[in-house]
Amino acid sequence: NQRALQVSLVAQVAQSYFELIALDHELSIVRQTLHAREEGVRLAKLRFEGGLTSETSFQQAQVELARTATLVPDLERSIVIKENEIALLTGTFPRNIPRETNRSINRLPQTLPAGLPSSLLERRPDIRAAEKALMAANAEVGIAFTNMFPKITLTAQFGAESDEIKNLFQSPAHFLSGSLLTPLFSMGRNIAQHKAKKAAYEQSVYQYEKQVLVAFKDVRDAIVTFNKSEEVFMSRQKLEQAAFSNNKLAHLQYINGYISYLDVLDAQRGYFDAQISLSDAILGKQLAFVQLYKALGGGWQ
Repeated sequence: NQRALQVSLVAQVAQSYFELIALDHELSIVRQTLHAREEGVRLAKLRFEGGLTSETSFQQAQVELARTATLVPDLERSIVIKENEIALLTGTFPRNIPRETNRSINRLPQTLPAGLPSSLLERRPDIRAAEKALMAANAEVGIAFTNMFPKITLTAQFGAESDEIKNLFQSPAHFLSGSLLTPLFSMGRNIAQHKAKKAAYEQSVYQYEKQVLVAFKDVRDAIVTFNKSEEVFMSRQKLEQAAFSNNKLAHLQYINGYISYLDVLDAQRGYFDAQISLSDAILGKQLAFVQLYKALGGGWQ
């Protein structure tokens, strides 16, 4: 139905958009790291030419620069593919997708509102579909029971007793060869039909109950994921801040000759990994929000 398509489309577009922003951010991190690597090569070359460090440090700096540079085209390709994906979802030709440059999660709730009613799940497309199937199966069972009842005219003109009901009680055998009471004397066949319809109904009940359990599982998973994503974000934010300080200190110590360039590279790698990890945590929180939106059948507003 229309709502099912709407919820699914909104979730897909939101997820793809968040993934696109994450790719942008990762490319920005790589380019910043690439700039730092270029500066590292320049310093390593000066120190090598000045006899302050070995050629190994200079060569290692060049290796790290080249390794970082290989990440750029892959990310640029992924960004274009993701833009094309969003264009397809929104029914447009492949194009550049406008997006915000400031990647903020402040607009996402840090905590979920208390007292969310389980009735929200009734809006889920899968629950609605299972419910309709159950209602249809229930109606089929009702029709099967009705067909077992003889269809005769009880009264004649002016409300008098009809000949049909008279003859039924006087000589039921008279109707055995007729079609009027076929449902009554086809009881065995109708019972078989009813049993088949009842079995289908029981199967629909099972499917409905199963779908309800799936819905509650989805919601619980989404709530846990959303809440834990905030904890993951906070811990990785602290890691990124610590790695930034360590990288800055290592750079100063290298310039002053206290540590080797290999120590600087370790600090740079640690900071790079921490930045990517934090970026993944932000995306994880955003995708957890999308997951919760889908699990609730369209959010809680």
